[in-house]
Amino acid sequence: MRLIFVTDRQDSHATRFSELFAGLGADYEHVQIQGEGAALTGELAGTVVNGWDELAATLALTPTVVVSGPLDTVTGHLVGGGYRHVGISWATDVMVTAAQSAEHARALSHTLQSLDLVVLDNYAAENAVVALGVAPDRICRIPWGPAGAAFSPLQRSSLGLPDDAFVIVYPRSLEPHYQPEVFIDALANLVAKRPSARAVVVESGSMVDSLKQDIAGRGLSDHIVWLPLRSPEAFQAVIAMADAVVVTTRTDGTSVTVMDAMHHGIPVVTSLTNGSAEWILDGVTGWTFPVGNADALGGALESVASMSEADRSVITGNARRLVDQRAGWSQSAARLGAEIKKLLTF
Repeated sequence: MRLIFVTDRQDSHATRFSELFAGLGADYEHVQIQGEGAALTGELAGTVVNGWDELAATLALTPTVVVSGPLDTVTGHLVGGGYRHVGISWATDVMVTAAQSAEHARALSHTLQSLDLVVLDNYAAENAVVALGVAPDRICRIPWGPAGAAFSPLQRSSLGLPDDAFVIVYPRSLEPHYQPEVFIDALANLVAKRPSARAVVVESGSMVDSLKQDIAGRGLSDHIVWLPLRSPEAFQAVIAMADAVVVTTRTDGTSVTVMDAMHHGIPVVTSLTNGSAEWILDGVTGWTFPVGNADALGGALESVASMSEADRSVITGNARRLVDQRAGWSQSAARLGAEIKKLLTF
């Protein structure tokens, strides 16, 4: 039986899944959809297919297990195709798309109830999927956690960072959903109290130019290091050199970046979302602040910076213990692989 993985993106999550599926021993292929509407195309078994209907019909020609995701942009277009079907949630499909309107919720519910298995990464999404009509025995919840590999921290001098700097890594792309402006507001407040603060920001996203203008206008340019996009592996070394990692997103699932920071013993300060609440307990495994509250974020960062190394290590030690025992990618991949093999041999 064939195993086909269909996505409309090539991010680190899709790469992880593809590598896992390729090792399951089935006749495997990864189909990456490009374009949209009438211009949508994909390539399956060396043949270009045009549009969702043609893709679904081609998938149904041979006994196949189809794994697809995200649920809203991919899986929903492939329901009812006469193949065994696994849908992977990218978190925002449940936490954002389904919440937009009753119509979106109904559409997602229809998609979910057609699936043989739903794969997701946090308790909040699992509860939402159950509420939308999926039986718990058709859900595989696996944290998309760290791979556990050891990385040497990037040398701060390579980025021109002073030896005495309090270094904050902002790992998300600069897009409205992630609210990077909240971080810049908090950084401005922190710098006023702690001039040694420096932020390492990934130079990616639709808000780069506007944020650069804002940063220059606030006189913060000397406190920002812009970092080009790097591979997930290379970015581990950036995270490992930080004094804190900050996430300001509106909603989130189980963030691999957060998990990586926790695994490396780096303090995490995150907006309190449904996904982050599962892992970051304020004062126990990290620091949280209300979504969009720059003053609270600034206060949390000042707490991290002023805390003794001994006290900080208690929290980061708790965080690492939690992640390493509950969210490693190796055990998550083994669980998902076993579920897919059941469908391949059923």
